[in-house]
Amino acid sequence: MKVLTHEKQMIQVLEAVSKYGNISVVAQQLFMTQPTVSKLIRNQERQYGVDLIDRTQHPLKLTYAGDYYLTQIKQLVQSYQVMSHEMSQFADNQIGYLTIGVNPSLAQFVLPLLLPSFHRRFPQIKIRLIEQSSAEMEGAVISQKLDLYIGITPTYSPQLGYQRLYTDNGTLILPTASLSPEELPTEPVADISPLVNGRDFIIETDTSGFQRLVNSYLTKYQVTPNIVLRTANIDTAANLTVGGLGATLIPTSALTPLIRQRVQMVNLSPTAFQCDISIAYSTQHPRSNQAQEFIKLAQNEFRSSTEKRD
Repeated sequence: MKVLTHEKQMIQVLEAVSKYGNISVVAQQLFMTQPTVSKLIRNQERQYGVDLIDRTQHPLKLTYAGDYYLTQIKQLVQSYQVMSHEMSQFADNQIGYLTIGVNPSLAQFVLPLLLPSFHRRFPQIKIRLIEQSSAEMEGAVISQKLDLYIGITPTYSPQLGYQRLYTDNGTLILPTASLSPEELPTEPVADISPLVNGRDFIIETDTSGFQRLVNSYLTKYQVTPNIVLRTANIDTAANLTVGGLGATLIPTSALTPLIRQRVQMVNLSPTAFQCDISIAYSTQHPRSNQAQEFIKLAQNEFRSSTEKRD
């Protein structure tokens, strides 16, 4: 379907009148007959009740109304072309929004690897970031309030699909000087109970996917610390450990350089504790093209990052 064909034709006619000042020449330049050109102009003049051409002057000139009309229909055609182009990009998912939920403690490690690359590749797609508890974000993906969720793989849900990015280990962090140099292990350990049983300990709330794994680990190894605080945020737990409130267990990738300098650390053996960091998406609804591209980019980035570390 040809859209705005008449308007485009009028632009050609009036621009030619303005340039040549003669209807016969206009008709010749546009490969039209003189009566056709005259009829086109007269029809528009009758429609709006104004003269578009000053016929008292030779060469012919556009009237003020004619100049205004030409300017406006050129803007109309240009606006339509821009809208048509952008609508085609919407259809191809080249512009729009991508709403991503992310575990706050992982954001500082994961997002710098992904968002700059994604933005360079899809500059027209706006990213919306949401930071809530794991349980809330899992629910938001299922209800389509989020396109994707980056976090620690939670308990399996048939309504969610998971694309693993990397496997993380766990690290026990303790306030400075909690253990003597002789007590502080230099190698990864499987059982931290000798190090924390009876000691003050900070954990996350049960809405955290990571805490679900921690709970299983504590039960398996019969670890019985003194729980002094529950928090919804791994970063809060780590910073409270820095402040001396108690020990806590966090993903190794959540360790910032500042935290490393201000706590004692004990790495857990990968055979005893590991967690998968994944992108979760709804299996009940088709993924948008931008969501699929983000997942593909994330896989490539972390595969490349792992190869560099190896």
